[in-house]
Amino acid sequence: MARREGYAAPQILMHWVIVLLVIVQLVVAESMTETVDALEEGGQVAASVATGASIHYWVGIAILALMLVRLGMRLTFGAPAHAPGSPPAQNLAANVVHGALYLVLLAAPISGLVAYYDLADVGDVHALVRPILLILVLLHIAGALFNQFVRKDGTLMRMFRPAP
Repeated sequence: MARREGYAAPQILMHWVIVLLVIVQLVVAESMTETVDALEEGGQVAASVATGASIHYWVGIAILALMLVRLGMRLTFGAPAHAPGSPPAQNLAANVVHGALYLVLLAAPISGLVAYYDLADVGDVHALVRPILLILVLLHIAGALFNQFVRKDGTLMRMFRPAP
């Protein structure tokens, strides 16, 4: 994988689009749970809940597609090296969190689709994604803010300004 000074503009755009879609997913996730529970019990689903479930389904598919594109971009464009002087343990933590984010953002929509189409009993596994994703996102944000405001190494700005 190549190393760059910063991220390419398409990588930055893809990052922020996926961030927005993940926020939507977190907001409407409960609608899918309510819909599945109601259908399993033979009950009715309110129109607003059904709409939320539909949004959850389609946004999940969009995240899966965009994550595959993003992975391709990562392999094509590479990623910037860690800031000079970063402690090796911090670099390792950053690599682990980034890798786990990619894994969860690919596994979540796949497990959701498998559960939705009742291909396997992975609904409980899919339900674990939300807390894991929230933890990873918080670690990612904490790391970015730590680098920006404590280490002052400019790491955060790479996700706002494309590399030349």
